[in-house]
Amino acid sequence: MVSGDEAATTEGAGGVEPASALVQRFPASNLQVLAHFYRGELSRANVWRQRMDATSHWAVVSTMAIVSLAYTSGDGSIVLLPFCCLLLYLLLHIEARRYRYFDVWRMRVRMLEVHLMVPALLQDEPLSEGNWREILCNDLLAPTYKMSRWEAIGRRLSRTYIWLFLIVLGSWLLLGWVRAPRDGEWLYRLQQAFTYESIPPGYIVTAMAIFYAYLFVLLIATSGKRQVNTEIRRKERSRQQWPI
Repeated sequence: MVSGDEAATTEGAGGVEPASALVQRFPASNLQVLAHFYRGELSRANVWRQRMDATSHWAVVSTMAIVSLAYTSGDGSIVLLPFCCLLLYLLLHIEARRYRYFDVWRMRVRMLEVHLMVPALLQDEPLSEGNWREILCNDLLAPTYKMSRWEAIGRRLSRTYIWLFLIVLGSWLLLGWVRAPRDGEWLYRLQQAFTYESIPPGYIVTAMAIFYAYLFVLLIATSGKRQVNTEIRRKERSRQQWPI
């Protein structure tokens, strides 16, 4: 491999001309390997992105189906929406796991784009490479996640799933209002709205309140982490280089 300090040259019509910045960094054989490697990593990233989209699709379809079923069923309708919350929470964890895998391949793709394509486009500009080759080699030898599990959960929750959870909560409260009798004291009407067979209505209401309080705390706890490693969000307007 030709080192960056050596002045690589190519034969031209007028004699010996300096080689491009990209050729100075990598010989032609290495560029071919990296091109195939880039296509492979891009394919991996697309596959995991499609899996994430499939999980989001399951969550949306399941939510709409359970909400529709809750308004057409009988007395058991008031417990269908809490069950929907549990299903959404399970899908949230599945999608967070897929998001972590997607982020591994996305990082490699972005690293190759920045350090191979940018020098090809800006051949006469001096570029700072940093230690990206060592980072990429270490990641190939021992692949690791680039974000924690809770960070991934927080990102998917804030961008997609929080809206589904709010739809379920609104539908559940509206269903309770429809089920509540119009006459009687407020406490009696509340009990009738959320009662289901022998289950005390207070248990159902308390469980939903605790669950949504947990979601709120999770959003607050992961808000700082979501802004640290998100590449686009952390680029400063006054900064000309990307933090990669």
